[in-house]
Amino acid sequence: MKIDVEIYLEFADGGYAISWDDKLCPEFKSDWNYLQKRPYELYCHIFNKENDTLGYYRGLSSPRQFTYFQIPKKTDSIIDLEFSIGINHFSEFLYEQSGGYIEKFNENFKDPIKFKPIRIDLKSNRVINKEIELINTKIHK
Repeated sequence: MKIDVEIYLEFADGGYAISWDDKLCPEFKSDWNYLQKRPYELYCHIFNKENDTLGYYRGLSSPRQFTYFQIPKKTDSIIDLEFSIGINHFSEFLYEQSGGYIEKFNENFKDPIKFKPIRIDLKSNRVINKEIELINTKIHK
C-alpha cells in the first residue's frame, strides 16, 4: 500500500505534526466524508530509537489522518513510524450493517494488520512518499 507522509515542525522546542494520506477503502473515497464511512482506518505510532512512545493516533469518533508528537530537546532526530490497520468503530458503513455482519467483521479482524516500521531522520526527511510493506496481509471484507 502506498502512503504519503508529511512531517511539520510545529514548535521550535521539538513539537511536530504528522499527516498521511492512505489508500484504504478506495470505494468510499469519492464521498466527501469517506473517513467517517469506511470500516477501516490507519493507526500510527511514533517511537524514538529507545522505543519510547512519542505520539500516536489509534482512532477517534471523528476519524483523522494526522497526529502530533514531541521530541525532547536532547534526543536524537531518528524516529520510527509504525502504521497498522484498525477498525473504524464509528463507521457509518458498519452502523448500517446487521449485528451478525458486524460480529463476523470484528471476529475476522481480531489479529492486527501491521506494516513494517519506517525509520526517518527528521533532520533530512520531512516528506515521505513511500510504498509501505505489510507484515501480515489478512484483510477481510
